[in-house]
Amino acid sequence: MRIDVHNHCLPEPYVDLLLEWDTPVGLESEGDQLYMTHHRSGTASVAAGNRIPVNDGFTDVKARFEWMDRYDIERTLVSVSTPNPIDEAFTPKQSTELIRAINDGYANLQSRHPDRIAGLGMLPLREPEEAVAEVDRIVDSLDLHGIALPTSVNGQKLSRPELEPVFDRIDDAGLTVFVHPHGNILSDELGPDESFLNPLVVFPTDTTFQIARLIYDGFFDDHDFDVVLSHMGGALLQLAGRLERGRDEIDDPTSRPDRSIQAYLRDFYFDSISFHRPALKAALDTVGIDQFVFGTDFPFDEEDTRAIVSDVEATVESETDLERLMYSNAVELFNL
Repeated sequence: MRIDVHNHCLPEPYVDLLLEWDTPVGLESEGDQLYMTHHRSGTASVAAGNRIPVNDGFTDVKARFEWMDRYDIERTLVSVSTPNPIDEAFTPKQSTELIRAINDGYANLQSRHPDRIAGLGMLPLREPEEAVAEVDRIVDSLDLHGIALPTSVNGQKLSRPELEPVFDRIDDAGLTVFVHPHGNILSDELGPDESFLNPLVVFPTDTTFQIARLIYDGFFDDHDFDVVLSHMGGALLQLAGRLERGRDEIDDPTSRPDRSIQAYLRDFYFDSISFHRPALKAALDTVGIDQFVFGTDFPFDEEDTRAIVSDVEATVESETDLERLMYSNAVELFNL
């Protein structure tokens, strides 16, 4: 069996709010078909243009379970990436309301299907006091299995001082965080016919850039919660030597980060979404099998579950190692 830690779902309370509000980021309907509307996002399908069709996997539990059974997936850890509820298209209070709707929806799904769905709660990071309170609600009332974090908050670093109490509370709660990018300023360079480059290039680039900044800020010296990076961490593992050389050349030995870059990379966890077997093998060689978990990015159309599974099975030779990547590592990380 497999556990999928990188999986997306739009819970009903979230969908209802987005359809109710007239905002440039959200959902719109044409007949029976829903579309995601967004800033700085996009689909890898050129034909779909700058909208993402909401297929059944996002909202239909039966369709989700059929897909899970087809690929021997026991449980999915669900999170929201698009539409982005912290986008500046929403007021801070709207953003907080949307995130509470997501978390309530996941708690409901999880209670109805405890052996199949586990929720990763979001935080209203535009209102730090509300975000601290939401960590408590996730732990004390909703019983969700972790936190889904963006790489930044509308371009601002997670290491901003006003957010420190939020991450202190995550530390205290012992929650694992799953980091997923949204679009960034690079998206603004894309033409209207180039939005497909967002998930292909901008998202993994954003993860690489923002996580490297946090390492050099000392963010991961100040906080010790477990971190899972989506899309195999962007290019972080491929740039490990270059990042290490930069750390070695800093003249001040007391400057941050406190440890070698390799030490931080060996602390992170990475999903298995690569689509390039040599890159997956190199990543596994860099940090080891214990730092990898299985992910699919379902139900986005550009992702290919069959290819992800076959790439992992072709690259990981040991059955014991395969079981750890596909199942046991996620159990331990997310308290499943």
